[in-house]
Amino acid sequence: MSNLWLSFFHPISARFRKRRFAQILRQDPELLEKRILDLGGSVHFWQKAGVDLNCHDITILNIAADATSTDMRGEVIASSIKLYDGSTIPWSDQSFDWVISNSVIEHVPPPQRDRFSSEIRRVGRNYLVQTPAYAFPIEPHFVMPFLHWLPRPLARFVAGFGLWGLLQRRKRVDTNAYFDEVNLLTLKEFRSFFPGADLSVERFAGFPKSYSLIGRCGR
Repeated sequence: MSNLWLSFFHPISARFRKRRFAQILRQDPELLEKRILDLGGSVHFWQKAGVDLNCHDITILNIAADATSTDMRGEVIASSIKLYDGSTIPWSDQSFDWVISNSVIEHVPPPQRDRFSSEIRRVGRNYLVQTPAYAFPIEPHFVMPFLHWLPRPLARFVAGFGLWGLLQRRKRVDTNAYFDEVNLLTLKEFRSFFPGADLSVERFAGFPKSYSLIGRCGR
């Protein structure tokens, strides 16, 4: 990741991550005393929230290893993420008090989203799943207005000309691969995967910026 992108994007990203973590804590103020699965997450999310992973029962599960990170004491924690096949979460039913998944489901291929959501509901007594709002006018991955509202072939062609492409200076093949990976969900699509869950909307400048669906025990 380029230094230009880091200097621009990370302060903004950190602000929203802290707000999102505060939202999670409002759902359960004793969250950090419980067993948590962060599905598709990263060490950085917890670091930006000021959480020491060594002091809490938090499992980060992903399909790929995160970049090397450091803990709250500056010690390297390169093996903080457990890997899985992206299909079956390798724990029994209701193994976790909370399953948390931030900005992940839009990266899951559409044919696999049913399985992804059912696994969350299976292993978690409670869950909170968040995704960027399709209704927000700026596509968050490429930081480009209206990109996700364009026909996919046209959007794929112009994606590299957004702020992400200019600051990252990625090759066209890498930009195309990243674009193909991301497919934002409408609110209707998102809710269809988590029936009965409560909706929470994060807003920015009056627009819905992200949606979170919260499911609790017995729902």
